[in-house]
Amino acid sequence: MSRILPSNWPPIINSDAVSIWIRLRDIVLTVGAWLIIGLTIHNLLWLVFDYLSDPIFQLTTIAPPNWSAIWRKMSGFIYIALGLIAWICLLASLRSSLINNTQFIKTLPAAVEMRELEIELGVLPEDVEHWHELRTVQVFINSDNRVYKIIPS
Repeated sequence: MSRILPSNWPPIINSDAVSIWIRLRDIVLTVGAWLIIGLTIHNLLWLVFDYLSDPIFQLTTIAPPNWSAIWRKMSGFIYIALGLIAWICLLASLRSSLINNTQFIKTLPAAVEMRELEIELGVLPEDVEHWHELRTVQVFINSDNRVYKIIPS
């Protein structure tokens, strides 16, 4: 079964097309995430504040942390994370030849690329050379995937 891709891919979502419910959801999720982060590390922040307040570099209101208890709770997570990192590094080194394989990358001489731009997009090679000198440009494309206006921005 072949999958038919839509002709206008990737879909462009303008900011005026996003509904209020999506914006509200994003705001609530962001605020909620920051609250969870704040509640999770509030003891650490208070410990740092106490350590840096007067008398400096001494804990006055909070008892020093029990590092061995913290290590007992965190060691399993740290070992799992280190194992996953080692696994990812091993897979990356084993598959580096596949990742760096340029068999599927289309590399054409510069003259052929310019000719393809002229044919496919309807632009001239001189225009492309000029665009390379510009810092940024806005490209407007019509429904036929043809460039109809380019504005330096």
